[in-house]
Amino acid sequence: MIHATTPPAADPASALRPQRYGIAIALAGLVVLALIASSILNYVYLDTIPGRASLYGLLAVALVCLGTFILVRAFERDRATRRKHIIRASVLLGLGVLLWLLVIDVFLYTQSAGPGVAAACALACLPTTAIGVIVVRRLDRNHKEPWRLVLVAAAWGAIVATSLVVWGETVWETSAQRALVPGPGLDTSLAFMAGTLEELAKGLAVVLLFLVMRNEFDDVVDGIVYGAAVGLGFNFMESVSYMTNVYSIFQPEGVGGVAAGIQWYNRQVLGLFFGHATYTAFIGAGIGIARQLRGRRQKVLAMIAGFVVAIAAHFSWDAWVNVFPIPPTLFGIVAIHLRTLIMTGPFTAALIALLLFGIRYEGQNLMDQMSKEAATGRGAILPEEVPVLSSPWQRLRQRMEAFRRAGLRGYFKISRLQTAQLDLAMERWHRERKEIDTPLEAEDELRRRVIHLRHWVTAP
Repeated sequence: MIHATTPPAADPASALRPQRYGIAIALAGLVVLALIASSILNYVYLDTIPGRASLYGLLAVALVCLGTFILVRAFERDRATRRKHIIRASVLLGLGVLLWLLVIDVFLYTQSAGPGVAAACALACLPTTAIGVIVVRRLDRNHKEPWRLVLVAAAWGAIVATSLVVWGETVWETSAQRALVPGPGLDTSLAFMAGTLEELAKGLAVVLLFLVMRNEFDDVVDGIVYGAAVGLGFNFMESVSYMTNVYSIFQPEGVGGVAAGIQWYNRQVLGLFFGHATYTAFIGAGIGIARQLRGRRQKVLAMIAGFVVAIAAHFSWDAWVNVFPIPPTLFGIVAIHLRTLIMTGPFTAALIALLLFGIRYEGQNLMDQMSKEAATGRGAILPEEVPVLSSPWQRLRQRMEAFRRAGLRGYFKISRLQTAQLDLAMERWHRERKEIDTPLEAEDELRRRVIHLRHWVTAP
């Protein structure tokens, strides 16, 4: 008989680990084939600027994908080889980003506003996007996600997802303009194009992150964080693109800077969270819910539901914008805010409600697991520590007390101990529900790490 304080081992019949890796490889392979095929078709038949960028940007995307895979897998290796793999991944990611910036600079921005304006627009969008990523990561009050994965999600949204969208939308838009006359039909087609292709491209990043790093993808809260991070990365690149384009259009009239500034406000202030971050967070929420469902059919339905809601929210926004454009009057300033509140506000409110429910549910279960761990008497979590670890404010208060006693060193010591204890509680929770595919030794290793950190904290 298994006692309540001893979580059962993972299901021995579970084959999820090789299965999900195979699915991830298959998806990545399909993406690569789609990118190559669409790039060649764009270049040969359409001969557009995005088509040329798509062809020459393939190497950049490949470098980012490979660097991402090596980076997320590096932290599952032993400490002796981890540093080597992190350096290798950083070099690949750096080369990929530099090559991508070169490609879009040569083929996209130089053709419109020029590299100087593009760089200024990117610099203007960096602070707001960084604030957005910080806020999104802090949404999980119980068990924050590793910075490396949040930044990887944002990078995929900015580079890989935008690459897929540029190439896919070029084909769709060209075909629609040839087949449909300007009017409601064409506007609806373009709105459906944006909602479908952009959410599929962004959602793919969340799906691959879930498949490769499933044990870091805990529940609906994590899904919302990763989905919103992907959306913020995508929004960053889209903001730069729109700002440079409107600058080049209105610069002959002497108002290019004003037009770019309006785009920055719409996308980086008003639409920072009321937009791509909300849409893709629904995809992440669906995947997070699927993470803790038992049946395969239920998992698939939860994921599909997340994609459907994201596409519907995105389509409703683009359709409204196309059918009811904002007039360039004083009332237009008010109308822009009202449109955002009316069209995206309900989706964002629903997402916040889902997030709050997820945080509460997660917190209750973590507290339960910490209480069970404390009852074992193994020393990783003490009974008097459970109320502190269960409250974000109490944890912060404990860290600030350590800061007053020992400065930053004391603060980070306590922070690392708290994080390790929460990791242990999360591991126990997943193992008790048979949602994890690591061996039982992984839990014992976490427990030993907590005890080691406790001795380190108390050492003079």
